[in-house]
Amino acid sequence: MKILNNKGLSLIEAIASVVIVSFVMISAFTILVNLRNQTLASQEKIQAIEAGERIRDNIYNNTNYEDLLSWTSSGNRNITKDNCDAENPPFSCSAIIIDILGVEFDMPYTITFFKPTTEEIEYQIINFRILIIYYSTRSFELTGIVYE
Repeated sequence: MKILNNKGLSLIEAIASVVIVSFVMISAFTILVNLRNQTLASQEKIQAIEAGERIRDNIYNNTNYEDLLSWTSSGNRNITKDNCDAENPPFSCSAIIIDILGVEFDMPYTITFFKPTTEEIEYQIINFRILIIYYSTRSFELTGIVYE
């Protein structure tokens, strides 16, 4: 290729610079989108933790061991906001409906009360687990106990 003058860029140099700048911009955009997604996921996780702790504390404060023992004697019991009334738990369903900053917590969650083993009955303990799904597919699990 013959150079006619030294005062400008050749076509190949211009294309190469556009490609390099494009790679840098795409990388920067990808990093920004990932940071935003991580920030949103972290915020939702904080809300899930707060809601789970409130639900656990409400269950602990609004029920007693004997009522839970008779309710779980037939097996594990799963409760959600939608089936709470049908399951007829030994505590008010309002105990598992949580407001965070004046807005009802709407992430899906399941509370599982486990049928007590003979050892747990001996020590008068009922175990339960709260599983909260946040940011589409991520989950957070919190365990709790009710004891005599």
